[in-house]
Amino acid sequence: MAMTLRHAFVMLLALMLVLDERQADGAVSAEVQKLIHEAKLNGPYVGVVIPNLFELSPLLHNPNFTSANFTIPFSGRRFRFGAIGEKRVILVMTGLSLINAGITTQLLLTLFKIEGVVHYGIAVNANPSLNIGDVTIPKYWSQTSLWYWQRYGDGPSDELTLESNGDYTRELGFLKFANFTTNDLKLEGCLNSTTCLDEQPRVVTVQRGTSGSVFLDNAAYRSFIYSKFNVSPVDMESASVALICLQQRVPFIIIRALSDLAGGGSAESNEADIFTSLAANNAVTVVMEFIKQLSA
Repeated sequence: MAMTLRHAFVMLLALMLVLDERQADGAVSAEVQKLIHEAKLNGPYVGVVIPNLFELSPLLHNPNFTSANFTIPFSGRRFRFGAIGEKRVILVMTGLSLINAGITTQLLLTLFKIEGVVHYGIAVNANPSLNIGDVTIPKYWSQTSLWYWQRYGDGPSDELTLESNGDYTRELGFLKFANFTTNDLKLEGCLNSTTCLDEQPRVVTVQRGTSGSVFLDNAAYRSFIYSKFNVSPVDMESASVALICLQQRVPFIIIRALSDLAGGGSAESNEADIFTSLAANNAVTVVMEFIKQLSA
């Protein structure tokens, strides 16, 4: 009787494994697999990775982009094919957050033959010497959303849990909120369809950018990360794109236009949604010119 039960269990387990394998194979239809194979044969491509629709739309409507009217849906993503200048490109939208950006970039590099990645979008500005509308190209990217939040009453002299294992450090990252608190000021000004920014936007290379899955709208935290880490653009995706490309040894560049100064402090209105379209258009202009230069 025991042997019979064992055999029945083994047969049931084998059947479950077969069903799982069939489901895994069926997750990608034969038609989609065929499209991916054909796309690989037509490569290599420049992969263009975009966070959101409002950043993608200006590129789709830019006269320098030629759509191939060809899209491959895969795992909740849409890979759009076309050309910028003489370069074949694949456009893919990630959605918000580091994890979405990482998964999407990995899918792009796994499914298709990619010679390089261009990632662009808008970003919060942490650098007081830069202005809304400027387009930044950082040399380095980091993630600054992995923090140890101490219990109330602890300070820089109190060792952190797991610090001895190397998980956390107090060397650079200790933040005392009182040292970075600023009073909110109501600045005079208005914005309408005829109002321009005070400073002409420009393209600048900067030392560092940083990413975290948090929308930053806090002047104290902005001041802290700038003073401690010298970061300029702050977003929610770029560090993941950079990490995946680095691991896969695929060249990449990240272009981020500044849409606001998180938490205020700018002569302009600080509402990010007001300047989103301006910043997105500026980012697309730089991306187009960069890829056209690759063609040359």
